[in-house]
Amino acid sequence: MVKREWSSDELKHKAEAYCAMAERCCSEVSNKLQQWGANTDEIETIIAYLTVQQYIDEARYCRAFTHDKVLYQGWGQIKIKAALHAKHLPSQYIVQAIDSIDKTAYFNTLERIITTKKRAIKPNDPMAREKLIRFCLQRGFTYDEIDKLV
Repeated sequence: MVKREWSSDELKHKAEAYCAMAERCCSEVSNKLQQWGANTDEIETIIAYLTVQQYIDEARYCRAFTHDKVLYQGWGQIKIKAALHAKHLPSQYIVQAIDSIDKTAYFNTLERIITTKKRAIKPNDPMAREKLIRFCLQRGFTYDEIDKLV
């Protein structure tokens, strides 16, 4: 199959549509533009345009990503920080997003995870507590947070 060549205007419009579907960060848009065959100069120009037009706002992206991961995927702050760092987002936005987490929703999420996992572990298992803690640590919660609820 022949790969289609996109003009700069077409790439810009495709990137606008891509950003309009969901919150995106610069690295996601950059990767998508590379897949579409854009060169480095086009990528920089398009990302600058999208940022000025507020299709891309990395602070807004960090807040939305954090909110969604806590609420829908049940992630802890450690796992969220790692995921945001992997997307090459500025540390100041990551810290702001982590600080903006609703603490009651965060601990309700952790409590729900613990309750669900307790049901899955055999009642007579001598390693039940350790398995539960390990599972929550894997989800990105700190040991202190887990210890309060276990």
